[in-house]
Parts: sequence; C-alpha cells; structure tokens
Amino acid sequence: GRLVLKMDYPTVVPFLQNATREAARQKVWTAFQDKGGPDNLARLDEVLALRFELAQLHGEPDYASFALRQRMAATPAAVESFLSRVRDAVLTLEQRELADLRTEKAILTGQPVADVRVQRWDTGYLQERIKRERYAIDQEKLRAYFPTDASVAFAMRVAEQLYGIRFDPVKLPVWHPDVRAYAVYDRSDAASGGKGGKGGNAGKGGAFLGTVYLDLVPREGKYGHAAAFGIVSGSTLAGRKPTSVLVTNFNAKGLDHDELETLLHEFGHVLHGVLSTTRYADQSGTSVKRDFVEAPSQMFEEWARRPQTLALFADVCPACPRLSPEQLKQLDAARTYGRGLRYSRQWEYASYDMRLHTGQPKPALQTWIDLEQTMPLGYVEGTIFPAGFGHLMGGYAAGYYGYMWSEVMALDMLSAFHGDLMSPETGRRYRQLILSRGGEVPPQQMVERFLGRKPSPDAFFAEITGKR
Repeated sequence: GRLVLKMDYPTVVPFLQNATREAARQKVWTAFQDKGGPDNLARLDEVLALRFELAQLHGEPDYASFALRQRMAATPAAVESFLSRVRDAVLTLEQRELADLRTEKAILTGQPVADVRVQRWDTGYLQERIKRERYAIDQEKLRAYFPTDASVAFAMRVAEQLYGIRFDPVKLPVWHPDVRAYAVYDRSDAASGGKGGKGGNAGKGGAFLGTVYLDLVPREGKYGHAAAFGIVSGSTLAGRKPTSVLVTNFNAKGLDHDELETLLHEFGHVLHGVLSTTRYADQSGTSVKRDFVEAPSQMFEEWARRPQTLALFADVCPACPRLSPEQLKQLDAARTYGRGLRYSRQWEYASYDMRLHTGQPKPALQTWIDLEQTMPLGYVEGTIFPAGFGHLMGGYAAGYYGYMWSEVMALDMLSAFHGDLMSPETGRRYRQLILSRGGEVPPQQMVERFLGRKPSPDAFFAEITGKR
C-alpha cells in the first residue's frame, strides 16, 4: 500500500493536482519544499557573499547592479518598478481566486467557509477540481487527443510551414535508444522566395541548417524537468552549424494540454538555437540577454491554443480525435483560470531573487520567510524552499524577473501576426529578424524592427489580469 514518489516535477505536480487526501498532499508538498536540504542553505549564503564581493571588485554596489548591466532592464530600479506594476495588477484577481478555493474546500470538507483555511498544498488540487466542474476539462483525458509522437510531429509541422524549413530523421550516435535525431534544412522553395508546400518533405533540398536531438520520455537517472540545451553553437565565420537537444519527461502515450504547451515552449528554444545564423558562436541562438531568452519560446506556446494551428494535427495524425470549437473555448478558459495566483507566485520568486542580490548580502532563508509571511497563504513553518530554488544557481541570479519581462516581449511580438498564426510571410520575417540573429543585435532593436514600433507591455498586463 505504499508509493515511492520522486521529487521531480513530472511526479509532484500531477500528484498535488489529483491526490484526494490532504495529508498525502501535505507530505509530498513539504518534502518538495525541502529539496536540497539544510546544507544547501549554507552554500547559498556563501554564494550570495561571493557574488557581492564580485560586484564590489567591479565597482558596483551589489550583484543586481553588476548583473543587470548586461540585460534589457539595465538597472535594479527598472526591475523593481516592473515588479511593482505586476503586483498591483494581479492582487485583486489573486484574492478572488483564493475566495473561490476556500468555497471549494468548504464544499469538499463540509465546513463553513469562515472556518476554512486554504493551505499551499491545496491550491493545485482545488484549482483542478474547479476546472473540471466549471469547464469540463480533465487534463488526463486530453492525452487521447495529443499522442506524444503525433504532438512532436505537430510541433515540427508548424515550424516547417511557418519558417520554411524541413526536419529529416537521421541516424547518428545517441546516448540512449529512446533518443531521436533530425537534420534541419532550409526548404529550397522557401530559400528561393516561394511560399512552399504544406511542410513535411515539400520542397526537397535546401541548405543544411543544423541538428536537433529529442529525448522525450522519462528513465532512471535522467534530468527530471523539461529543457532545451544548445550543445553546439553555430558560427558562420567557422562554418559550424548549431545543434540543440530537447529533453522532456513526457508520458510516452500522450500529453495533456499543459504538456503540449511545454513541448512547444521548449521547442521554441530549440528553434531559436538551430535557426541561428550568427557570425560568432558566443552570440548563437539563445545566447541573448537573459531577460529576453524566454520570449521566443513563450510566444510559441500560443500555437498550442488556437483552432487554426491545432487543425494541423489532422495532417500528422488523421486518426486522432479532434477537440470541438466549444471544447477549445473551455480549454482556454481553464488555462487562464488561476493566473492571479500563478503570477503572484512569479512576482514572489522574482522579488525574492532581487532582495537577495540588492544591497548587502542577507540570510537566504530568513529573507524568504519574511517575504512569504506577507503573502495571503503565508509561510509554512519549518520548510526551506530556498535550499532547492535551483534558478538561483542556474543563471537566473538577479534575473528571475526575466520570465515575465520576456513575456512582455512575447505577447507583443505575437501581435505582428494579426491573428493569422500560420502566415508564412510573418513567420519568415520573424525567423529572419529574431530567431536567426541570436545575441548579435540588442533585443529591443530586434523587436522594434519586427513590430515596426517600440515594444508595449499592454498585451502582457491584459494577459495577467484575464483581459486578453
């Protein structure tokens, strides 16, 4: 009667969304918060002190000032101003959603609403219940609509039609039998200026662009999250073609809709890498400013949501069931539910990151506790979340805000398609002006050229407040 659960996202997230026993959810959630253990807290404090020392050696007042010199935001003040706007925008929606969760838990437990307290381990489960009741969306049942192999073929078909490229399977040495390799080519008809066929092998020929490896399903000892890795940076000067690897831990039989969005998100990173044509390797692909790096992948998530783009599933999987227009509307409503809590949490992570790296070094755990206690759900006594907050060690130091900053760019760039997400003309302009340029052009300049105007945050704030 016992279950052994790994502390990875593909295990923990669905468990917290579906486990009916609150005690079980609490146990798993608490264990997940304590990843890394107490020793990591000492390591984190040491790292923060060393980062502060590094900034001082460069004549900067703190690490945030040092790091942000190389990012779009440029200064801690700009980041703090942005985060303040985010907090103000989502506060009301967050409170409304928490009231919904309290009502749902009261119904579930038979208690008066006034006596109910929503705990952090409850939110995923209660949100999933509300989505099923209000929108008739059961993520697990969606796997029949998005078989894993068909979903990968769908992502490739979208890219082929949009960017004028072709994916050909190739036999190359791989690190596990599950791994697949693909050569990416510029379709000859696209290269000569034509619109091309309907993807696939239409327009055989064309220049070799790079290589993509796909490592999609879980196995013992494998990296437990979803990510794209650029393992060879391209360089036109050296004649070197880029290589990217997509690593996920998907169910081999099918994806739910959240996972389909994850696939397209990470595939967006892969495309950013493999379509790069920069002169120098250190500017290739995703070697862009940290607060822009997520923008192309965040934008590509939209292709998992629209009837126009999802219709391409019929090309790659004629036998797959189809979601009706009404189901797609319900799916989008379910997707947007909970965004107040979600963006509030993103604000919290980003604010915590900035507090650690602005001014004198501060104790990592106590800084987290002080911030967490100001949030509606509070701090759970004894938990040590910072010990496992890997982003602080993974390149996002004084940069976690970049997820939302990038989304400002992503949603604004989406407007250039004017609702036609499969426009080959717009897609190839986007490939030329954004994806191919890597880090050799400042992001602000690239986006302005693509949009024909300065970037605007309006679409982002409409998204996070439920108005888009």
